[in-house]
Amino acid sequence: MNWNQQIFRRNLNELKLFLSPVLAVLGRSERRVAATRYVQGLLMPGQRKSIEPMAARLGVDSQGLQQFIADSPWDEVAVWRVIRKEIIPSWEPLQAWIIDETGWVKQGSSSVGVAHQYCGSVGKQANCQVSVELVVSDGEMVAPAAGRLYLPESWVQDRVRCKEAGVPADLPFKTKTRIALDLIDQALGDGVAAAPVLADSAYGDSSEFRQGLRERSIEFFLQVSASSHKAWTKPPALVKKLKRSHPDANAPAAQTLETIAHEFSDQQWHPVRWKAADRSTRKTRLAWVEVYLAHGLRQGEGTLERTWLIVDWPEGDPQPYHCFMADLKRPLTTARALQLSRGRWMIEQYFQRGKDDLGLDHYEGRSWRGFHHHLAISAIAYLFVLSVHLRAKKNFWVDVGDSAEGDPAVFGEIDRVLLLLRHEI
Repeated sequence: MNWNQQIFRRNLNELKLFLSPVLAVLGRSERRVAATRYVQGLLMPGQRKSIEPMAARLGVDSQGLQQFIADSPWDEVAVWRVIRKEIIPSWEPLQAWIIDETGWVKQGSSSVGVAHQYCGSVGKQANCQVSVELVVSDGEMVAPAAGRLYLPESWVQDRVRCKEAGVPADLPFKTKTRIALDLIDQALGDGVAAAPVLADSAYGDSSEFRQGLRERSIEFFLQVSASSHKAWTKPPALVKKLKRSHPDANAPAAQTLETIAHEFSDQQWHPVRWKAADRSTRKTRLAWVEVYLAHGLRQGEGTLERTWLIVDWPEGDPQPYHCFMADLKRPLTTARALQLSRGRWMIEQYFQRGKDDLGLDHYEGRSWRGFHHHLAISAIAYLFVLSVHLRAKKNFWVDVGDSAEGDPAVFGEIDRVLLLLRHEI
């Protein structure tokens, strides 16, 4: 959908019904009015979606929007909870949960969490903030379910800098994989239907992340760096030496996953083809085998980690396209392997639409609270656009909450903008 002023204006009455129950958790009416303005500012067409230009388009004082996002003590977790409990179930059955991160390019050093680090949005090291995101997918669309800023260890250790940015005083350093597990716990706690977790090698290479998913009884299908892991395709006999387990002297040496991929027989490869978004036909080959990872033997009473290795390798290419590790509750089929291997890229729908149309990366505030408030309200705007798109495509609508009564604060603010737009015409 090409979101534009006409579509925005045409759906403002639906926005009233969508926002009223979602924003009820904010409490005071002035917060609900400010939140409605902020969502409308993100939805209104315009090149820049930072507070000053949004306020100008809305015909309001920017101070109110600034105070609501940066200073008002409302809890963004409560907003995410409404999203997970009231909106996400409309997308069930879910095909996957997707973990990924996105970069927010920044100038200077004052914005919370900013550092010279890898930035996915530009594909290289840059001065940026990085947020870890959880979205859920029904196989066609994705919906944001949780998100949190990654705070580099250098920031956590600089308590003066953290205080200036409003970072909670007791906030410990957490790796991106640990943040991802926290987001997954939030979704599980709010009853989001479980589905296999998809992620790139930044998460798939982490044994801690894989073990965390197993402890939560969550399936996964994770991209990994094939040259970074060694394994056996049959478990070797183990012996104890100095309180640690070691392969028996007669056991074959562990091989990298890349080497194992090169040794698949012709009979193990499954050719597949599918229609891409541009309607072109794509094809590749998939093969999989159960492997036993060696890394666990380096840890105390360590054991071998048992997992599936799935290899995506187009015929004729010199190297595999991707390798994955998977833990699934039912036997793998070619169709499901293809579905899960290609499913992670749908999170780019959220990042691209959020940044191109809805100002996801336009927030110019510097505080911890402001960043997370903006992230939650941006998710609401995205979910509304997605609902409008699906209604046009499938006669689908998201009914949020159990009350047909509208919020006078929300209705009044949207009616004001409707009148403003009529005057512009």
